Amino acid sequence: MPLLEELKLSRRLQVSAELEFDTAWRIGTGKEGQTSSDLGVMLDPLGRPVLPGSSIKGRLRATCEGLAHALGLRACFLNSEASGVGCVSDISYHQRVRNHHSRAIEDGPQSLLAWINDHTCDVCKLFGSPVRGARLRCADGQLKTTEMAIVQVRDGVVLDRDSHTAVPGLKYDYEVLPAQTVFVVCFDLDNPTQQDEALFGAALFEWAAGSSLGGFTSRGLGRFHLRNIQVRGVDLADAKQRIAYLTATDPSKRLRDLGDWQAYFTKAIEQASK
Repeated sequence: MPLLEELKLSRRLQVSAELEFDTAWRIGTGKEGQTSSDLGVMLDPLGRPVLPGSSIKGRLRATCEGLAHALGLRACFLNSEASGVGCVSDISYHQRVRNHHSRAIEDGPQSLLAWINDHTCDVCKLFGSPVRGARLRCADGQLKTTEMAIVQVRDGVVLDRDSHTAVPGLKYDYEVLPAQTVFVVCFDLDNPTQQDEALFGAALFEWAAGSSLGGFTSRGLGRFHLRNIQVRGVDLADAKQRIAYLTATDPSKRLRDLGDWQAYFTKAIEQASK
């Protein structure tokens, strides 16, 4: 397929799941909390906890970077010199090759798209870079129930790294939210390649088994797992699916169920690993 054709929406994959915290967790604000604690948590105007899409996507990217090598895919880690992977997401690398970038622009859109594709690692192709849009989008998590959304306060102390003892007079407190808080999360992938689906699918398996998110994870906070994962999609090359997608006003009817998520992404991982 010509690269210009890839700019058209031809296929969409949507994955929804419930993200349940197994331990207390926090997404901090860097400001005083509603309980007058030193470090507050992010809440909406109604006092409910917030799970920003940026936090979810950032953690997902880190997971994909860690798993890319196992799939034979490239991850630049935003540092081409350290990773050995040339990618325009690393500003220093982009500056070194910007003359080639300029020539690709002069040669026309097809040449430019080919240059971007050749100089972008597999992780940045999925999550976006300074010269290309992301194929993956992530919405803010939606709180499923409010019963467990109670802010708690914990004490903390500053430790002397040499003596491994508490520094006198440097006690503080911080807010956390309780375990068993559940959010509904949703991911959309536009025109995903086989490599995109394998990388994203591997991260889903990792998160279903358990991972961590938010602040103070080294202290045991933020452990979570995914449950009730569902995968749906649409192939706009199929006339029936295309008409349903373009005319349905009910969001649940725009995409079709693609079956068991584990079977779907296992197949994608196996194909990408061949």
